[in-house]
Amino acid sequence: MIVEVKHVVKSIGTKEIIHNLSFQLERGRTFALLGPNGAGKTTMVRLITGLLKPSKGQIRLFDMELSPKNSDILRQKIGVQNDGNLYEDLTIGQNLDLWGQLYGIESSNIRSKIKEILDFFDLEERINSKVGQLSKGMRQKVSIARAVFHRPELLILDEPTSGLDPQSTEELTSYLNKLVENTGISIIMCTHQLQGLEEIADDIGIIQHGNLTAFGSASKIINTEFPEIIYEIGVDPKNRATEECKKYGRIYSGSQSETFRLSITEDIHISQIVKDLVESGMAVNTVFEVKHTIKDAYFNIVGGTKSD
Repeated sequence: MIVEVKHVVKSIGTKEIIHNLSFQLERGRTFALLGPNGAGKTTMVRLITGLLKPSKGQIRLFDMELSPKNSDILRQKIGVQNDGNLYEDLTIGQNLDLWGQLYGIESSNIRSKIKEILDFFDLEERINSKVGQLSKGMRQKVSIARAVFHRPELLILDEPTSGLDPQSTEELTSYLNKLVENTGISIIMCTHQLQGLEEIADDIGIIQHGNLTAFGSASKIINTEFPEIIYEIGVDPKNRATEECKKYGRIYSGSQSETFRLSITEDIHISQIVKDLVESGMAVNTVFEVKHTIKDAYFNIVGGTKSD
């Protein structure tokens, strides 16, 4: 197990920030930690990296209990993506060379490692470009390249796709998935970006007011929040159809004026409902299942409080 958080409580002064929080992260998996500002995400990351000590509970990293005595050693196995750790007046190659020295990598190996990692991130042609002249997307790739330069077992990302356009976000997501597949690294990602999260995160945790209110795969969280199946139906006449469908489940407003939504359980099949409507002389124009996303589940859990 890469990370084990067991019943962790963290108080600062008289205020309890983290409340009896537990979760695990296995090797080669990506864990996304979601929550509004002030929910406790940053505090949790500082606890995991040993920068803060739990008031109660236990944190284990790489099958070792984290303590002030070994935190420096265990942190050497962690890479942290932070745009502020890049020197804008230096080139990409110079930044990586400097960090290679800081990581204690032998000078004879730094050059080959720079080539290897720039090839991986498709940055080899920009080795002599100054970081300050790069786009936001390229800076993010360089900051992640810097964080994994010493081949850590755990990578911690803070808003890796923030400020990126959809194409750059998709590209960065692809690199991260490839990084996990090729190296077996584990990732903890704190993010507000919910779009497409299912494509990168194996497990998702939603933290609110210091409590882990949801944990599991995206599909598990979505199914927990939305256990019923919802269909959007367009029928003429609509008013008569909604009255007829009340016996099958709950009725909601549709996305268009001529449609409505019907929530049913797995015991009822939509084909039978459509058959009944047609046999009652109604014209069924459209039927499709409404698919929920982790974004829907997130706002359902946090009560519609939008994160920024």
